[in-house]
Amino acid sequence: MVLEAARAHDAGEDRHEPSCAKYFCSEMVGRVADRAVQVYGGMGYMRGVAVERFYRDVRLFRIYEGTSQIQQLAIARDLLR
Repeated sequence: MVLEAARAHDAGEDRHEPSCAKYFCSEMVGRVADRAVQVYGGMGYMRGVAVERFYRDVRLFRIYEGTSQIQQLAIARDLLR
């Protein structure tokens, strides 16, 4: 997905692939972080455990480079064209 988005960008095609890739990756890393905290249980929230830091940092992926909702709007706008 990321390679197709890069190819489309390099070719100058204004399509929704970059938004799809950003949205998918940010949502998937959130799911992975959530599962990692589940595996660690209560320790997943304790400071000093790597999973806790990862869980906090992952939240930024949904905000940085456009929120997930903005990416959804960009995808929908392109698909409706």
